[in-house]
Amino acid sequence: MTADLSALDIERRLTAIESTLPTFATKADIHSLRVDSQAMRTEWKSELGEMRTEWKSELGDLRSEWKADLGEMKAAFGEMKADLHAREARLIKWIAGLVVAGAAAAAGVAIAVNQVLGPGVGG
Repeated sequence: MTADLSALDIERRLTAIESTLPTFATKADIHSLRVDSQAMRTEWKSELGEMRTEWKSELGDLRSEWKADLGEMKAAFGEMKADLHAREARLIKWIAGLVVAGAAAAAGVAIAVNQVLGPGVGG
């Protein structure tokens, strides 16, 4: 930058500065923005707190429902287990009865064959 600035050059530079000067924010503008942003932040915090409280309440309700449903399911599974054990016991009794009946029938057939054919045939 030289010390020999002409009046026209100085005037041109001053005009450029004056034209951009209105776009600069003042302290009042900055303070106003700061106050507005703090108000918005406070509002958002409040809304988030309300949402958090609401969600916790809803989650607590859901948890209670799930626990109740789980208790009902456990009871239903217990009933199913008892029913399965009862059916298993009946099936075992049927199998044992069939085995005994089969053995008795086989013994009866062997006795009948022995009487018809005589004692010397099978043994």
